[in-house]
Amino acid sequence: MPVSIIPFNMPDPAEIPPHIIESLQSMPPDEAVAKGMELLLQIEAADTIVYERIGAGGAPELGHVAGAGADILRGALKQDDERSFAGQEGAGASALLIMGQASADEESSLPQGAVPFMLEGAASGMLGFNYVLPLKQDEGRLLGALTLIRRAASGPLNHEQPNICEALRRELSQIVAG
Repeated sequence: MPVSIIPFNMPDPAEIPPHIIESLQSMPPDEAVAKGMELLLQIEAADTIVYERIGAGGAPELGHVAGAGADILRGALKQDDERSFAGQEGAGASALLIMGQASADEESSLPQGAVPFMLEGAASGMLGFNYVLPLKQDEGRLLGALTLIRRAASGPLNHEQPNICEALRRELSQIVAG
């Protein structure tokens, strides 16, 4: 079974404490996104998170990688100038869920090195539950994306995690939009 990339509707946002919102709003955009990524890692919404921003030329650029194996994944993603998580078909219209059985050497639309990273070095197996959350302006223009990588053992987002992710996605979208 190849990699599956499925449009995914996020639930209603949770309420984030005002002091956290104020703190994020006081930071430069990339710093606010990195702090938001830290918050998502603290609530175990992801094992690893990738932030890609849309550059001046309209192409996704790697912004920040945090969490387990961040240095390994960052190195792999820097090797691929053609593919990105933010550049996946449908990434601007809605969140995307990336999952399925895959082999490390199969071709996919994902960035080079992403599938082997998600497989945690195995030759084949379950990719886990990975979410591409678009950061976009009010009129829908894509500004970037946060990709939450969850190992198969971590399972899908649960309890309040999706609601918190959606709230942070919306807040970070406004901050990145300026």
